[in-house]
Amino acid sequence: MQLGGRPSASVLARVFAVIVLVIAALASSWIGIDAGQEGRLRVTDAMHLARRLLDARALANELVARQAEFALESLREGVGTAGMEYRRTLAALRQALDDIGRYPMDPAERSALATVRLQVDRFDQMHDEIATLIRRGTRDDELAASVKVLEVAAPLARDIAEGIRMLDAALAERAMRAAEDSGAAAERARWLLVAFSGLSLLVALLLANSLGRALADSAQLMKKLSELARVDGLTSLPNRRAWDEELVKGLHRARRTSRSCAIALLDLDHFKRYNDTHGHQAGDALLRETAQALSAKLRAGDLIARYGGEEFALLLHGCDGANALRFFERLHDATLQGQTFSAGVAESDGTEEGRAALQRADEALYRAKAGGRNQTVLAESTRVVA
Repeated sequence: MQLGGRPSASVLARVFAVIVLVIAALASSWIGIDAGQEGRLRVTDAMHLARRLLDARALANELVARQAEFALESLREGVGTAGMEYRRTLAALRQALDDIGRYPMDPAERSALATVRLQVDRFDQMHDEIATLIRRGTRDDELAASVKVLEVAAPLARDIAEGIRMLDAALAERAMRAAEDSGAAAERARWLLVAFSGLSLLVALLLANSLGRALADSAQLMKKLSELARVDGLTSLPNRRAWDEELVKGLHRARRTSRSCAIALLDLDHFKRYNDTHGHQAGDALLRETAQALSAKLRAGDLIARYGGEEFALLLHGCDGANALRFFERLHDATLQGQTFSAGVAESDGTEEGRAALQRADEALYRAKAGGRNQTVLAESTRVVA
């Protein structure tokens, strides 16, 4: 101490050091907590947006799923219930896309959303052109309408579903990165506090507790987001995204082991009629029960996923076309509540892309429905005989 009661320079330095430590501790605490809260808000918003996207994907997949039924109805009866269903589904899809557009997105994501909206507008325009041709009533006009349905409207509907799926994947990835970044920021702040000593220890302990909760919350949110991105909420089956990933693995396995696999698309017959008769809650219950019943019939390692609407996709490892047909015949004899289904099966040796195998299964499904439903049709083989 200096004379006259004035504090010495060393004491002032120590007081100043303590003040700096306390301020640093408080600043780190604020930064860490703020980063954790911001990250949680970003991931929560992303989860809400992911749910909206799942709804939009379901509506887009509905357009694809009902394409064959609309084509048949157009040729046989003109525009009827299938055409009306298109209009209602399009309106619901537009509303879902408007809801998605209210969420914050980066320029690339907003551009992707705008592309999907343009595709929806084009699909709507094509629907009107098809309806106009059918109303004219001539055979040539009906044939032209059918061509438009199969060659223009159907691929465009699949493009809409694919565009929404890609946007969903991009937003889910961004949300997971946000959660990881917020967790990393909180972790860095925690280590800064560990470096402090002396009087800042208490602040460091309090902050570490807060950051621990933030990290646990971020991990839980990431887990929920990951589950939401791969599981269908209604049936608890793998969803379209999980199916796409597993199909690539299944084809690789068939190619590596030289054992064919079977890819199938299964569609419940007249499901809309069931919904109209029994109500949507009963329809949802039927989808859940069907998913459980089909899963129970599969071998360990085989896969069933909800492909969209009332359509399911199956991957049977080490199973050729003949065995797959026998398997589906047994399923036809064990349908729930008398509900029948149509299925298309494609045998693959793994040398083709998943999209090509699914296209063959989809064409076989179309033939099954066109042939009277309640049956399974095997797609033509792609093997070249030397």
